Amino acid sequence: MGTLRELTPQQRSAMIATVTASVLLFSSLTSVIVALPRIQRDFGLDSSALHWVVVAALLPLCAVAVVSGRLGDVLGRRRVFLLGMVCFGIGSALCAAAPDGLVLVVARGVQGLGIALAVPLALANLTAALPERRHGWAIGVQTAFTSFFGVAVPLGIALLVEFGSWRWAFAACVPLSALVVLMARRHLVESRAPTGTSMDVPGAVLIAAGLTLVVLACERSSDLGFADPGTLLPLVAGAALLALFAAVELRTAEPLLDLRPLRSSAVSVPMVALALVQCTSLAVAVYVTLYLQHVLDLGALRTGLLLAASSVGTVVLSPFVGRLTDQGYGPRLILAGLAVLGCCLLWLTYGVTSRHGTLLVPALLVFGLAPPLVYPAATAMIMDSAPGSARGVAASLSVQSRQIGATLGLALLNALFTTAEWDERNDLLASAAGEGDEFTPREQRALDTVLSREEEREELLARLPGAAHERVGAAADSAFVTALEASLLTLAGLMLVSAVLLVMVGGLGRGAAPPAGRARAARSSRRAGPASRSAGPAAGERRWPAWRRRC
Repeated sequence: MGTLRELTPQQRSAMIATVTASVLLFSSLTSVIVALPRIQRDFGLDSSALHWVVVAALLPLCAVAVVSGRLGDVLGRRRVFLLGMVCFGIGSALCAAAPDGLVLVVARGVQGLGIALAVPLALANLTAALPERRHGWAIGVQTAFTSFFGVAVPLGIALLVEFGSWRWAFAACVPLSALVVLMARRHLVESRAPTGTSMDVPGAVLIAAGLTLVVLACERSSDLGFADPGTLLPLVAGAALLALFAAVELRTAEPLLDLRPLRSSAVSVPMVALALVQCTSLAVAVYVTLYLQHVLDLGALRTGLLLAASSVGTVVLSPFVGRLTDQGYGPRLILAGLAVLGCCLLWLTYGVTSRHGTLLVPALLVFGLAPPLVYPAATAMIMDSAPGSARGVAASLSVQSRQIGATLGLALLNALFTTAEWDERNDLLASAAGEGDEFTPREQRALDTVLSREEEREELLARLPGAAHERVGAAADSAFVTALEASLLTLAGLMLVSAVLLVMVGGLGRGAAPPAGRARAARSSRRAGPASRSAGPAAGERRWPAWRRRC
């Protein structure tokens, strides 16, 4: 806390405002997962529509986050940050008052747009408000608070769902957003890039439209299939726009996103690892939450406690992983993280199949160890592979790869999940056409309704006799479990195969020893002590990356 006392009152207030904003924005992005079953029951959403409650907030972050940084450079970082916080507050209010599922999804999109505008510029305004020698410490504080509340907020939302309403979770974001806006207006100083920096409008339009169309196509595939023209047309159009974006960016003097570092496997391979882990983490959080509440009937609070187990590893392991990464063990950490994910997904599959909640607790604990093994190591490898003048570009690529992995990966997995669930449903319904102790037509209609998660579900179940009620409920659980098994096994195979391919193609299994220069620098830094490190780099020594200088 001594470092905090060394800051001026304005600097402390600016830091409190930006760190509070980061915690609020990141926690609201996916913490709503624990409330999904209650939202589904209240609005009668099917699995595809419920999926959009999460994806609607992720899509703007994937498509607009890279644009917001350039907007801040051109229009002013404080101004765009404030715009994002206002947009987030409006979206939160709309979510709290949503009368149906469609309005909730649209409101989540507004909320996601605010997150996409504000998140990149929270860091920019934080570093602009503090002296350069305090940037690393400030970012560490921001990361620590974000990780802590990433565990605490879902538990709070679970309590609200259990004893109140999920709407309160969104309503609480409104006054917090207003508080951040007031503090930012008073204590943040406006900053922007040097005169002459321009906005790459064609690149911004192409990447936003391309990613949106691809995600929409993946979502439609769960209902129509990939061979349907309604899926193929937006998929082909989105892929064409993304290809055109790549061609435009390679020829633009000031590209929105410099793609040249992707030619190096030292950058592209860790990016693939980041995308895979982000997709897996989010998918497990969404579908395991639905499983715990729909199939095991644990309730929101106990589900939140179980999911919190998967977040403990990030808080505990991150400092140690960062130290090992600095010593050159990043490649081995990435491989270990992918292997742990693959094995834990097999473990989770067994627990889901046997329907034993006790088996899921240790599996989720170990599962939580994998992301902190991969995220810092892969990000550091991307940053270290880029020259000093391009490290800002490398940082943007690492963030963007995680968002693309989360959005596109979750959309594709939803298509697989829905297909598997429908196939199991059709098999169960087809059995009613046979003879013997099969489903009656009345039970068929109720089963189809239950599996589709429509509004009339509870009413139809209540009309059935006791035995039929149990048969329909068991069939619905069977279809959901079958779909979850297929999804988890697919992810497990993808993780394990990717680990092998990364060794063979990317060479991640080699070169674990740290570079001699880095090792000597680390030893010299430790011998120098905190006094010399706080003095900052001397003239002619290492320059800050471009994104740090702009901030």
